[in-house]
Amino acid sequence: MLFFTLHTISQETIKLLLILNAIFINNLEQQAQRIKLIASSSLLTKILATNLIPNVVYNSKKKMQIKYKKIGILGIGAIGSVVSFDLQKNKSNELFYYSRTKKEALKIILDRTEFEIPINLKTSISDSPELDWLIICLKEYQYSEAKEWFLKLINPKTKIAIIRNGLRLKEPLLEFTIEQNILECIIDCPTQVLERGFYEHFKKPIITVQSNSLANSFKDLFKKSQSDIKLVEDFKSESWKKLIESSALGAILCLSGETCWIFKDEKLRKLYVRILEEALTVAVADGLEIESSFVEKMTMKLMSYPETKGSSMLTDRLKGNPIELGAKNGIISELGRHYKIETPINDLIIADGSGSGLFDF
Repeated sequence: MLFFTLHTISQETIKLLLILNAIFINNLEQQAQRIKLIASSSLLTKILATNLIPNVVYNSKKKMQIKYKKIGILGIGAIGSVVSFDLQKNKSNELFYYSRTKKEALKIILDRTEFEIPINLKTSISDSPELDWLIICLKEYQYSEAKEWFLKLINPKTKIAIIRNGLRLKEPLLEFTIEQNILECIIDCPTQVLERGFYEHFKKPIITVQSNSLANSFKDLFKKSQSDIKLVEDFKSESWKKLIESSALGAILCLSGETCWIFKDEKLRKLYVRILEEALTVAVADGLEIESSFVEKMTMKLMSYPETKGSSMLTDRLKGNPIELGAKNGIISELGRHYKIETPINDLIIADGSGSGLFDF
């Protein structure tokens, strides 16, 4: 930090320091022009050399340059939109948007307020900037068609954050980069798609990641955002808890074609509990350590949801999209077979995607 004794402070220096303070808040390029009008370039050089301004480089041509993080977001659906909305609040992030579906803006509703932020989105790719981070917000069934994107967006130095449902999230990316560059993420952010392409989310996003140096770097990307980046020591157990809940809720809503109002029916509440318990048995065999009150807590949480709450699986069904069965109920059935544990309800759900007979349990 730069210090001045009382007798050395001139009016010119005071003005310069006031403007430097404004740089933290206002547009850097505009403020730099103002500085040039009232201060000699030699004094400005000395001040900048003290590193008073973070994330700024002063080069030989007397221009200020921010050290941006180049971040690609692949998949601008519900979760991709919410994550992008928070990332753009950090002005050190330079964002690049990629999706098969053309969009002109991020459309978010938060606290009953609409936000519409214009974006430059690419629906195809021929080349790519050298990305520092690629944040992948695709569903499990979209990965097979995304390999061309991975090849062009991932370089040896690119760090990757994967945000999706399921377990073993790293596996599909290991042919494109090393394991140490991949961060698996769980997001808790109930989101509804509304008219005109807006996504409404009802609480601040919580993104859970394994605690390590890569996670700390990821957390830095969300400075000045509302997202809570939660670092944990046992990411596998957190993944299982999320999977158990979402597989039960998603399956019932998707196959019924209805929102959470249907849980007024005691029979469906009992079915929800049975799916939880079936998945929980497999999870414990896979090493999950969990409190005995887990099912009770999930049931209480279920009854706290608004009647209009849906799920991503229900949304996909209503839109005629593929349903993310493999990443949820499918992995439970697969691991059940591995551990020789019967999973009749999950087996029925994934048998043909229709869940025919599910509501007879």
